[in-house]
Amino acid sequence: MFKFTITKNNVPDKNYCGKINLPDFTVNKETFMESQHYNTCLNRKIGIDSEGNIKNCPSMNKSYGNIKGTLLQQAITKKGFKSFWNINKDEIKVCKDCKFRHICTDCRAYIEDPNDIYSKPLKCGYDPYTAKWEEWSINPLKQKAIEYYGMQEIVKQN
Repeated sequence: MFKFTITKNNVPDKNYCGKINLPDFTVNKETFMESQHYNTCLNRKIGIDSEGNIKNCPSMNKSYGNIKGTLLQQAITKKGFKSFWNINKDEIKVCKDCKFRHICTDCRAYIEDPNDIYSKPLKCGYDPYTAKWEEWSINPLKQKAIEYYGMQEIVKQN
């Protein structure tokens, strides 16, 4: 019924996730085809944070239960769990104009406008209109979102 791939990453804290880097892009037919209709980071994925909370991604706030009392199948059928699965790159502002959109990992946990699920990933420093990469954390337009997510310390480390 399910195909499981279990990964265990040592992540220093929940704000660490979501950086968009050219070396992390996945260039293969499966990712390209999936990106046409689905979100390549969250589609068909379940995350479990360090406290056992079941989420779309361990970095996201919304929990759909805890592994101590909720079956994974129950969690994914809860209202809203699959809402991020179908967000494809052609729906995301700025990404829809990016030449890397179908090989990019994307991130819905941290976005430039926390009130708009279709906004650009916060930790992406690529500008498709100038075709240039810059350090995402120094962009003045992203400072409000950095404060919203409490990422000031991470930004200081960059």
